[in-house]
Amino acid sequence: MSRSDEVQAHRPEEPLRLNLGAAKTYIPGFVNIDIDQKAELTLDLGADRLPFPDDSVDVVVSRHTLEHVPNYLFALSEIHRVMRHDGELLLSLPYVTRTEHHLVNPYHLHNFSERSFDFFDPSVMKGSAGEESETAFRKVFVRFNYNGYFGLAPRFYRVWARKHLLNVVRQFDIGLVCIKDPTRPVDVGPERARQLEQRMDELKRARTPYAVEGAQAAATTAESPSSGRGSLLSPAGPRRALGRARAAVKGRREVRYD
Repeated sequence: MSRSDEVQAHRPEEPLRLNLGAAKTYIPGFVNIDIDQKAELTLDLGADRLPFPDDSVDVVVSRHTLEHVPNYLFALSEIHRVMRHDGELLLSLPYVTRTEHHLVNPYHLHNFSERSFDFFDPSVMKGSAGEESETAFRKVFVRFNYNGYFGLAPRFYRVWARKHLLNVVRQFDIGLVCIKDPTRPVDVGPERARQLEQRMDELKRARTPYAVEGAQAAATTAESPSSGRGSLLSPAGPRRALGRARAAVKGRREVRYD
């Protein structure tokens, strides 16, 4: 039985978890989907229906994918169709005003900010443009990955800079919940926000490159004591230590709830 047949035969009472845009990496325990043939399920998110029953998915995660999908509204409508009420949609996207690697990239077809998904929230913007689709999501958390030292600036300046300057934010993470029935509540409280952020971080760490055996062997050889690279006495040692220090500073620049 093919992976597609297995998905079609999946029982609705067992919620699925989807990783959309999985060309280079997969997440164990998820159905990994991409237009690339490397993915375990290959389809065009902007044109093909997701081969899952309605209300059969409880988590969808997607990293730097929607900006590439020509008809991302169709993709969102399909995500909404297969998700359960109050299911979780976790997205990482390039920020709208990022010029390097985003606005200059001809394969990036859409721009996103923290306000982009307000259009699908019945309590915010949905209906303001005559939108009559059933696609509805509510934002639970947003956090930004700032460029340079903007992330260390006071909050009021971060907000001002993000609204008025280019290249302030590299990318942002956003967690949303699916609204299938407007009369039923969804949990968007602080505890849910913390849970969604933690889940997003866990899933980022769980991403595994396809066919990594060769790369792992090369990395092991490079790090072996006989290579001399692991020693602080070699030129690579101080560089690696400096890289770790920079990474530590960079880690502090993810800011929530600006």
